[in-house]
Amino acid sequence: MRSADEDVTRRLDEPLLRALLALLDEASVSQAARRLGLAQSAMSRHLASLRRLTGDELLVRVGNRMVLTERARTLITPTRRILADMSLLVANVQPRPLNTLRMSIRIATYDFLPKAFFAEVTARIAQAAPGCDLVFRGLGSRFEHYRQLADGEVDLVVTVWPELPPHLRATSLLNEPLVCLMRQGHPLAPEGALTLHSYQRARHLGSLEHVPGQGTIIDNRLMELGVVLDTAVHTQFLSLAPAILARTDLVFTTGRLLAEAFAREEALVIVPFPAPIAPMRYRLVWHERTHADSALRWVREELVGVARAMAQRSPGDP
Repeated sequence: MRSADEDVTRRLDEPLLRALLALLDEASVSQAARRLGLAQSAMSRHLASLRRLTGDELLVRVGNRMVLTERARTLITPTRRILADMSLLVANVQPRPLNTLRMSIRIATYDFLPKAFFAEVTARIAQAAPGCDLVFRGLGSRFEHYRQLADGEVDLVVTVWPELPPHLRATSLLNEPLVCLMRQGHPLAPEGALTLHSYQRARHLGSLEHVPGQGTIIDNRLMELGVVLDTAVHTQFLSLAPAILARTDLVFTTGRLLAEAFAREEALVIVPFPAPIAPMRYRLVWHERTHADSALRWVREELVGVARAMAQRSPGDP
């Protein structure tokens, strides 16, 4: 004779779990239905079943919108993890056609990859899999993305930090040299004017640390050279950098692709870094549980393809 707990577990099949996750993510019956390609009436029936099974309302109306209950919030991480683990059981199932996919693709990444990278990734996925939606989110603390991948909060991570635990997979995305970006007419712009000594004496624009006290990846590269910068402006919003650089004598150190993109926005010049220094090595990282998922494998291939096409493009190309 089955226990009550066993009976509930048997009724929580994959379609109901996917409906639960969509409702938790969207906090809207209509949007969750649209995301899964279901009629709103079908999603309402799923919600009614889930309310009976969980003993909680899950979604309640506050004013003119729906919000998650506290119980519903606690279900987000385990539901994502269960669905991610279930993908291991169907790794050899025939891949679904891309144009029938209905899923959210969540990527944690930096904003110091050029906008063209995100635009091209979005265009490729929208064309091949119009039923999918993309979520680009920032990285948390230096190791926060390990937990995000393990808990199923994100599907893919773009990182430059080299440390990875064994349950994560990775492939090279981009290797690009560090360069210095400054306004046209800057005293350090002429050939030969930027030396390691003059670079260290200059004032700089820099990004904020992900974790206070740990420094950025560029800070760590410079420490290997014994260089500490006088950073006059720190910003979390790198889109501000071109305008700031064009109107000041600040120097910005970044990868070549972002420097080229910024130089097309303002009257800026790119100067080679004045000493040998390790390049920015971007890696695409994912969890072992999603390695065999055909849809996410396709997404990974698209990201790598876009990155490599950008790397092969000659400097100055649009």
